[in-house]
Amino acid sequence: MEEIIQKYFSDPQSEFEYIDKNTFNQATELEAIAKVEKELNIKLPKDYRDFLLITNGYDGTLGQSHVQFIRLEEVVKYTEMYCGEFFPWTIYLGSDGGNEMFVLDKREKQLQFGVMPFIGNKEDFIALGNTFEEFAKHLYYNDYWDNKT
Repeated sequence: MEEIIQKYFSDPQSEFEYIDKNTFNQATELEAIAKVEKELNIKLPKDYRDFLLITNGYDGTLGQSHVQFIRLEEVVKYTEMYCGEFFPWTIYLGSDGGNEMFVLDKREKQLQFGVMPFIGNKEDFIALGNTFEEFAKHLYYNDYWDNKT
């Protein structure tokens, strides 16, 4: 996981001036992850769990994208707030700070990371992979609009 963070989250070549304002939060603990998984009745993808064990949330850049991954303790509350009524099949993980939210799609047995507009419908979901690394890579290269069918 540290290689993924080094590769995508700590890019000294970023075109953004505010790269030095990237915020890595203190790591969470396995007990906190287990509690949220129980509340959501899911098992989070292993590499996302590993990410949380290094940084419990992140606010900054991933290459060409601005990202805000919320702290684990906020996932249930924000899932209910932003996804509960219209997108009950999603779990809220964060946003781009604008129009798009980062979510986990739980309609299939294997969870899918992806993006959804805050105002939209289920057809607007863009799947960006089954692993956190695939997801981070798409955000890093800001190529997820190419994936929309």
